[in-house]
Amino acid sequence: MTPMNTLWYTRCPAPTAATIAIWEGVLEREFEPDGIAIRSLASAPTQTQRESHYHSTQPNAFRFGGYVPPLVSLSRGAGIRIVGLGMVDRLAAVYVLPDSPIQTGADLRGRRLSVPRRMKDSVDWWRATVMAGYETALPQVGLGWADVVPTDIAIPRAYFEDAHVSGGGNASLWGARSQFAVQREEIAALLRGEVDAVYSDSALAALLVSFLGLRPVITLDGRADAFAAYPYLLPLTVSCGLLDSRPDLVTRWLAALLRAGAWAADHPERTVQLVARDSGLPEDLVSLGYSDRVPGMLDVSLDAARVAAFSARLDLLGRHGFLAAPVDLETAIDPAPLDAARRSLAGGGVHKLPTS
Repeated sequence: MTPMNTLWYTRCPAPTAATIAIWEGVLEREFEPDGIAIRSLASAPTQTQRESHYHSTQPNAFRFGGYVPPLVSLSRGAGIRIVGLGMVDRLAAVYVLPDSPIQTGADLRGRRLSVPRRMKDSVDWWRATVMAGYETALPQVGLGWADVVPTDIAIPRAYFEDAHVSGGGNASLWGARSQFAVQREEIAALLRGEVDAVYSDSALAALLVSFLGLRPVITLDGRADAFAAYPYLLPLTVSCGLLDSRPDLVTRWLAALLRAGAWAADHPERTVQLVARDSGLPEDLVSLGYSDRVPGMLDVSLDAARVAAFSARLDLLGRHGFLAAPVDLETAIDPAPLDAARRSLAGGGVHKLPTS
């Protein structure tokens, strides 16, 4: 059996079972008897290691977060596998300023829609997210790309200029600063009248709506159980080397996340506090950015509905040129660790979280 002394992780500032498992210490307790340290990429000593959040190059690492970087990384040959999917409600809409003459989504015909372009990042996850948002929203009002004016907003900042580097074991690379910064240039363009509308979602949308009073003209249904839903899809990935050499550790990691998700449903107030901490939101905005159902939605699954929604996101990335090569999801997704984790839980094979 391959010896191991450190397991790395990184997460996006979104509600997942990792938020609970990390802040409540369940991962540390699970692996401490083995002498295995649990470390965030925020504490990694080099920028190259920290940038594995986007490129998936760090060995012995897990990532739980947005779908764009892992799919782009897979298309570039990264050695990772998808071992689970999270899916939670989220606020998502196309917004205009409060005093805009645009009253309905149909009024976007001929209007300038903000499409950000990061000039220093090879994985432009927010541009992909925005394009997916418009592609989902516009048909709801009988419009398509040809009916609007996509307007590039050049952003010279790299994403990592707003990252959080910390020696703290629980620290995330991303938090309040990164949440506020993502659409800085887009909102400036909207206020200057250079674009007429922006897409936004999740915590960022909650901040913009609360601060600027932005008004939605097309709202996407972000409820994960809704017909044609537009929920927040969050893949959990693991390094192939770790999965191949120590599948037992991957199973235990997944079992800890499954336990954390179940615990979250039973402790909604504490869960909201932890989601707020990770997302940079005030606690009373968590239900706006996501929904009041989030504490009960922090499971990990590979059910058919989630995989189908994930496949649709992959198709969109391919259509818009974000992928270097096709990605075979049947190869990229490995359900065996999650199946093993569920069997482990049934046998009591993972440490419990606190009961209060």
